[in-house]
Amino acid sequence: MGGALALALALVLVGTARSEQAKSLFSYDGHVWRGLTEGEKVALLTGFLMGGALEQGMTLSPGQDMARLERLETMRREGRLRFPFAPAVYKARLEDFYFYQDRRSVPLYEALFLINEEIRRGAIRGR
Repeated sequence: MGGALALALALVLVGTARSEQAKSLFSYDGHVWRGLTEGEKVALLTGFLMGGALEQGMTLSPGQDMARLERLETMRREGRLRFPFAPAVYKARLEDFYFYQDRRSVPLYEALFLINEEIRRGAIRGR
């Protein structure tokens, strides 16, 4: 999943004109999240989700590229991706999560994993 987060953060860093030195991949937390613009947040999450899906699809589907892409699309349709929800879902949950000051030191990747598990547990109970 590191590749997915790296892709997402690269999208954000390329899209910003900030002069501050780039932070370590795993140093992004709620403080950084709250400082991002709406567009940067969506770009970060979109890159994270796309990178994660590509990594998962390519890892689970050895062989030709078209077979991998078909498998990835099947996984997406069937809701079997590790992070199956839309960027807007994760964005809303992260906004809620990082609203509380005592959670702002939680790394972004950890918050995403916690949120994803919480959503999945709720979806399973709701069936």
